[in-house]
Amino acid sequence: MKKTSAFTLAETLITLVIIGVVAAMTLPGLTESYKRKENSVRLKKFYTTMEQAILLSQVKNGDAAYWDKESLDSDDKANNYNRLHKYFLKYIEPYLKYTSYDRNGYIQDIEDTAQQSHLRVKMSDGSLVYLFNGDCIDMILDLNGTKAPNKWGFDRFDFLLCNNGECGKSKFICSYLRKNVSTREEALEKCKTTPQSCTTLLQFDNWEFKKDYPYKL
Repeated sequence: MKKTSAFTLAETLITLVIIGVVAAMTLPGLTESYKRKENSVRLKKFYTTMEQAILLSQVKNGDAAYWDKESLDSDDKANNYNRLHKYFLKYIEPYLKYTSYDRNGYIQDIEDTAQQSHLRVKMSDGSLVYLFNGDCIDMILDLNGTKAPNKWGFDRFDFLLCNNGECGKSKFICSYLRKNVSTREEALEKCKTTPQSCTTLLQFDNWEFKKDYPYKL
């Protein structure tokens, strides 16, 4: 009678342990890779969406360089939101694909003056965009909404909507501090020390998270 071979219980347990160890070693890397790709897609989508909204708005409202924006008035906080809301309704809202917007929303690390003028826009992919009025319209994109970690360079990225040349000639949307950074190397160093400026590094890299990106998502 021919005998059939089979795994012993010990061999099976050893195999399962090996599989578990391999999975534990590779899963974090796979998760990190997936998160980087997902965030990259969302950043590209947001930037493209805003560029298209500006182009569409210019058809009706003329060159964005001449759009009428009332600057933030630190002595009149009560009306800063109204100034922002007026600008948003005229130049952006009709041309932007979004789910809803409101005046709610508190963002840490933003000075009190800005907090008085927040306008929060919920995008169709679940991300949130916080706008406030300054020399430019600051747009803070939180890729996963109100979920943690809510940290610069991880899920929160800073953009500017400007008509004062801050974003360059004939450019009206750019990353925070883009005008002040001339090389990728400089952008990388700024990202390491000032996570709020990491949007500039990502813009240099076409919104992709390269291997030397200094933070684990």
